Amino acid sequence: MRDYEKAKELFKDIIDARYYFDSTSAEIARYKIENAIEERNAPLIFLIGDPGVGKSYILKLISLELEKKSLSIFIDHPFFDKRDLLKILYEAKNLKFDKNINFNELKEELLESYRGDKHTIFIDEAQLLNEEQFELIRILGDTKVFQFVLSMHKEEGDAILEKKHFKSRTKVVVEYGKLHHSEVYRYIQSALLLENHTEISQMLSSKNAKIITKYSQGNFRTVKKFIYSLLTLLEYAKKNGLRKYNNINSCLLKMSALDIGAIHD
Repeated sequence: MRDYEKAKELFKDIIDARYYFDSTSAEIARYKIENAIEERNAPLIFLIGDPGVGKSYILKLISLELEKKSLSIFIDHPFFDKRDLLKILYEAKNLKFDKNINFNELKEELLESYRGDKHTIFIDEAQLLNEEQFELIRILGDTKVFQFVLSMHKEEGDAILEKKHFKSRTKVVVEYGKLHHSEVYRYIQSALLLENHTEISQMLSSKNAKIITKYSQGNFRTVKKFIYSLLTLLEYAKKNGLRKYNNINSCLLKMSALDIGAIHD
């Protein structure tokens, strides 16, 4: 039974650590970040990669694993000013945050509270931070008390790393790459088989995966969008008796690419 409607739910663009895919780039990035966190020699760890390659997945996964043995703070929408970040750090330690106390006093109290404790602060989409926020992270990092893992888009991230805030600072920079066509094939197969969509998984060939990789340029998010669109088309064909489109073919692959904007008519 080919349940396309149920199968395509697996490829929605959401972050769910249960569906982490161990691509080569993911595993290398994971190892480097976890090693840097364990050694704690660098207060600043940067994860750099193109939008959609899977940075948020790896960040969330590592954060959840760390929660089991130490304090892990995950900030997925970094829209805060200086005091907002301090408030987040206060609340993570169950400390009372008094907004009437001046900034330096708040910072000093935090330093005393966090000193000696193992903790890591993850900030996703860090390229959205402004100059003042980056300067605060630099100041906190310089104390050697706080450790940050910052995920950023490659283009903006490369420019940020050249700024005075971070250029001369001790840091670890980890680059996250794209998927090879063999990994795209393995990802789609494993996702479908994990939820017992065996018949659907058997429809996809390695040749199809090469075409999907070409259209998606090996971008993890785009691959998911592509498969979601492809399964939607297959479901439509099934419901409307369009036998020509009962199986994956070049026409369906091209229609999916058009649907997600990977190519233009």
